[in-house]
Amino acid sequence: MKVGVFLGNFRPEDGGASSLLLTIRNEINASDDMKGVEFVFLYSGGLKKSYNTFFDGNCYINYTKVGVIRHIISKTLQKLFQVSYKDTRLNLIAKKENIDLFWFPQPVKFDVKYPYIYTVWDLGHRRTPYFPEVSRSGWLWEDREDMYQTMLYRASFVITGNEEGKKEILENYPMPASKVRISEFPVASFCRGEEKKPDFIKEDPYFFYPAQFWPHKNHITILDALELLAEKYDTNPIVYLTGSDKGNRKYIASEIKRRGLENQVIFTGFVSDENLKYLYTHAVGMIFASLMGPNNMPPIEATYLQCPIIITDLDGHKEQLGDTALYFNGYKPEELVEHMNALLSDTSIRNAIIEKEKKLGQRFDKINYFAEIKKIIKDFSLIRRTWGNDFVI
Repeated sequence: MKVGVFLGNFRPEDGGASSLLLTIRNEINASDDMKGVEFVFLYSGGLKKSYNTFFDGNCYINYTKVGVIRHIISKTLQKLFQVSYKDTRLNLIAKKENIDLFWFPQPVKFDVKYPYIYTVWDLGHRRTPYFPEVSRSGWLWEDREDMYQTMLYRASFVITGNEEGKKEILENYPMPASKVRISEFPVASFCRGEEKKPDFIKEDPYFFYPAQFWPHKNHITILDALELLAEKYDTNPIVYLTGSDKGNRKYIASEIKRRGLENQVIFTGFVSDENLKYLYTHAVGMIFASLMGPNNMPPIEATYLQCPIIITDLDGHKEQLGDTALYFNGYKPEELVEHMNALLSDTSIRNAIIEKEKKLGQRFDKINYFAEIKKIIKDFSLIRRTWGNDFVI
């Protein structure tokens, strides 16, 4: 049986999404108990790249090289008449490569007629439709809804990261519960690599927040907390903000300047894996102020690297971390202030969190995100035996 894994056009600066996809690829490569199953990776390499490339024993297929003319015609017809050719790019690849099952480890929309596993990271447009990034800019609410309405119901299996994620899917898109499988996020590969001190690091105690500059990432509450921390406790820690701009950095920068926090809040931009690991292992703590769940990669990274976590009190975060983290209401900076001060002033609190992280980190270390996918593939192989490669109606 052949499985096509869709990696898309991910880049290191894509943040947690890129870390997850890279980790998935590495786990597939390390798997040695998939006899009779062949994997091919599909990616968007641009028209200048060749159709297929072989690297590290894997076949990478550039899906943008397939059926270019037919794809253009299909898109034109779809736009004009709301119809499309049956054989879109992935269907053509499935025919050409004899792919039996696709796996989409990230949310995408394709007109694909072959069986597939579909992954849901979050349903932010349903749970928090007021944020502009899910409603009126870039990837619009209607686009997200159309994607999920198209892909979820036709999926053979649906993957999500935890029980809260499964609950959200079933509440918003009713389907048999048995179809939705849980695969917890793994420890990102860089956590097991080398670390290197970034040039921008000062000697002051610091917090950091690894998040792209989306409104839902809630950087503004951290600025509120820094002002309150100075007023109440006369404390002025450094906060490093990593992550690429998704349209909200200008606003956050203007607020930093207006509040006179330029010496405290440092934009690092994209950082290497080695620098990112250092930020985790030497921080007073990681602040994760995101207002969207149901789970995220950085809390796993912080736990594994024994960096104390202050995180929003979303149900998904609580499921993910239990009593290992310090929780706060993401709209109440006064709660964040107390946790920041506790980590800065009381080493016993910080050490107690780290001890809990050691135990939880051991559990995270054993997670293989690909393990549940292997079970699904084995289940599907029994289904796939019921028809031949030349089946045509």
